[in-house]
Amino acid sequence: MKILAIDTSGLQAGAAIVNAYSPHGAQSSSYITIGEVTLNARTGENSYTHSEILMPAVEQLFKLTRLEPQDIDYVAYTNGPGSFTGLRIGASCALAMAHSLNKPAIAVPTLDALAYNTLNAGKEATIIPMLDARRGQVYTAVYSRCAEGKITRNTDFTALPVEEFLPAISGEKIIFLGDGADKNRDIILNFLPRAIFASLNNNRQRASSVGVWAAEKIAANQDISREIEILYVRAPQAVREKEKKCTI
Repeated sequence: MKILAIDTSGLQAGAAIVNAYSPHGAQSSSYITIGEVTLNARTGENSYTHSEILMPAVEQLFKLTRLEPQDIDYVAYTNGPGSFTGLRIGASCALAMAHSLNKPAIAVPTLDALAYNTLNAGKEATIIPMLDARRGQVYTAVYSRCAEGKITRNTDFTALPVEEFLPAISGEKIIFLGDGADKNRDIILNFLPRAIFASLNNNRQRASSVGVWAAEKIAANQDISREIEILYVRAPQAVREKEKKCTI
């Protein structure tokens, strides 16, 4: 089972092809990232928009892996929270490709996929992915990783100041990741001096983690969203400004 995974939820844009298979005699699936392309679109002197680099990245991904679009079984994409414009671009591209290939499109929550960067990466732990929501807030949720390395989300997604979120966090091993964690590192360490921050290669959204999340849910026959939808968590700024004016 091959999954084309797309992530456009942050400054970077990424695409990956993940292959899920069941080795002979195994009780669970294994995953191989056949190929992955990640570009930090908004950094450097010549920055690009997600719409400028996403489809060329997907085209190069197929070229370099020597696969054809018809080889794909599912198209997975991050549906939020994250950059409102980026999410809409990713969702639109996923819908277009899924429709043209007559394949299902699977919506993957951004924080779930980010937490999956720590899948099978050690012993039991509390996992806290954080995305910078601006205006002094972060998008976040609480996850747990069991001894076998599986990831489970324990709370709903939320957007709030990090100082309001941290007092409720506990655990012997607590791992933070994401740009929201980096931005609030000093505050986190003030509340939780023994907090662990994910390594640089795992502390941002990755399309391959989007693909693995989708593959696990498909294999487990769990309910997954196959409709193109955006999970905002907090209303877009334009909507908030409009509501604010209406109350004045």
